[in-house]
Amino acid sequence: MTVLQLMKSTLRKLDRPTDNDTVTLYQERLMGYLNEALLDLTAELRPWRRDTVTLANGQAELSSLPCTCLKVIAARIDGKRRLFYYGSTRGTLLFPGAADEAVELTYRYQPPLLTELTDEPQLPEGLQGLMVEYAAARERSRFDAASQNAARLDLTLYRELKGKLRRNYPAPDQSQIYHIY
Repeated sequence: MTVLQLMKSTLRKLDRPTDNDTVTLYQERLMGYLNEALLDLTAELRPWRRDTVTLANGQAELSSLPCTCLKVIAARIDGKRRLFYYGSTRGTLLFPGAADEAVELTYRYQPPLLTELTDEPQLPEGLQGLMVEYAAARERSRFDAASQNAARLDLTLYRELKGKLRRNYPAPDQSQIYHIY
């Protein structure tokens, strides 16, 4: 779903019209709530992916990855795990004894923040409903006591569903100490 669709879903949940004028009126605030939900869900889910980069003199530049790398979990060259360490900057990985080869990196990433109405959150499709729940609850919490009570219930449901995420999301290569000796 695009940000526009997420906003319209949020407005429907709040029993508000979904015309262009209403979307424009709520756009900045709802975009902020959706980004808060995106960051919160990313912290809980800890999404990961595998991408291949080419080494240059035994070095890999993390800036060449398609997503912002938070932490490299594992590296494989020709299907075998390889030892690596961070270079002089956080954006460089060094592979001792490796030449100009392709390396498959498994890493945790940060999805980009939503800025345009056409952006799509880079999270699994099933989590977008949680983003709508969060945005609606945050918007409700701005009003009278009855709305705040409803918002409290929505946020409790959101937190409960968010807590179940990691159990249902597959883990990357299991964390383990890796020795080459």
